[in-house]
Amino acid sequence: MEHLEQSETFLAKWLANDIPEEALKAFEQTEDYELFSKIAMESKGFTREHLDKEAVYTSILDALNDHKKEATKVRPLFPKWLAAAAASVVLFITAFYLFNGNTTESSGFGEQLAVVLPDNSEVTLNAKSQLTYNKKDWDNNRRLTLEGEAYFKVAKGSTFTVATSEGNVSVLGTQFNVLQDKDFLEVTCFEGQIKVESHGNVVFLTAGKIFKSHKGKVIPENEGTDSSRPDWTSGESVFKSIPLQVVLNSLKKQYDVKIKSNIHDANKLFTGSFAHSNLEQALEAVLLPMNITYSFSENGDNTILLEQKE
Repeated sequence: MEHLEQSETFLAKWLANDIPEEALKAFEQTEDYELFSKIAMESKGFTREHLDKEAVYTSILDALNDHKKEATKVRPLFPKWLAAAAASVVLFITAFYLFNGNTTESSGFGEQLAVVLPDNSEVTLNAKSQLTYNKKDWDNNRRLTLEGEAYFKVAKGSTFTVATSEGNVSVLGTQFNVLQDKDFLEVTCFEGQIKVESHGNVVFLTAGKIFKSHKGKVIPENEGTDSSRPDWTSGESVFKSIPLQVVLNSLKKQYDVKIKSNIHDANKLFTGSFAHSNLEQALEAVLLPMNITYSFSENGDNTILLEQKE
């Protein structure tokens, strides 16, 4: 990977999701990928009305300094040109987010958010989820990024791609659900056919079929679904052989709580469900079958303490 001050063109293509698959995979293995990701994350969310260049610059430098501290553990300090390069990159990325037509939609705790895309494709975001897409270039590039979970009803047309940190889902026109969590991806096809690419795996799903992967490994799925849409859209989260940590994260998103746990194995698979209307009932539905007890913190900060029974 070339030095940062020589990479503006590459950076622009990366931000626009315009990097060939092989080049992207190679870039993700480099040390610069982590740095670029931190810079992009710090710049994300600034709007034309609330632009504070000094604040942007400071936040980017903080990200660079954090990255430098990590880098010194395995390699020499960044060269002197880094601070100057950071300034130009900050301005470049800020301008990119301000003027390239990116649109971000986010849902809150316990909230479902309906979004209509420029081609009339419909997306319903589950709690604490976010999608970002380029509104200006949508007709030429139907691609968006997703963090969290969303149900898609895609209008027929050119390839429609949902990019997540755990893999991409591509369709032409269909209905499907994507759940992305840390090291986890679940994709359910409700209509038509979709293509899932995740950690070197390429799978085609037809209606009723499900793909799951955890930490880059596929979780075998023998049963499909006969539902016409995700259960969470009707107020109940249903899980089949899902890592417990993913289920706990869903609880936190639905009920705006914090969870501190003394669980031996948060990767143990859970099958069951919880409703979105009663926190204690939801906790019992998830924790009792897993032999876990819970209590509420006395601090009054919505913290739930979990402990694994021996």
